[in-house]
Amino acid sequence: MLSRARRRRLAAHSATCVAGVALAATPAATAAELDVIPVPLPTLPTLPVGGVTPAGAPAVPVPGGSGRCPGADARAGRASSASMRWALLCLVNRERALHGRGALAADGRLMRAAGRHAADMGRRHYFGHVSPSGSTPVRRARAAGWRGRVGEAIAWGCGSLSTPLATVQAWMASPPHRAIMLGGARAAGVGYRRASGCGARDYWVLDAG
Repeated sequence: MLSRARRRRLAAHSATCVAGVALAATPAATAAELDVIPVPLPTLPTLPVGGVTPAGAPAVPVPGGSGRCPGADARAGRASSASMRWALLCLVNRERALHGRGALAADGRLMRAAGRHAADMGRRHYFGHVSPSGSTPVRRARAAGWRGRVGEAIAWGCGSLSTPLATVQAWMASPPHRAIMLGGARAAGVGYRRASGCGARDYWVLDAG
């Protein structure tokens, strides 16, 4: 259990609240900032970088001809974690297309980093880019095998405020998150975890590099 002082410090780490969803963003940083490798974190199943998903979705999720992303309004418990993450990446790519940016490719290394961080926040009931054990976005990406720059956006919410669509809309309404989503990154990983015993919060992580 985190101390009250520790929870306050984590909450103050660039966190804001948009439409009832807690958000935080950290700009892109380089792997050169690393000095230690973080402690191992629990893993989540990763989405494939090549081939297709079990549902037959393309390896790089992009909106269909109607601009729709399957599962955009899905809620926890009504869709698999993988399909919800796939929907969020599709929605991010839809926003990028609307703003003249190329689609972000799903990268297995960034998927692992984002998935581990979402799992860790859900398991230890905190919200921030820096974990209680001191791991940072760059350190997590490096531990997962990523060597480039990485920017991270995170969010948590409940029910209708934590669907893939609601999360992307909240990020787009926040300049720091919007900058990460529409920036010069070419690849991304998405993490998702529903916490138990913590108000049933849904945690989202987007790592773009």
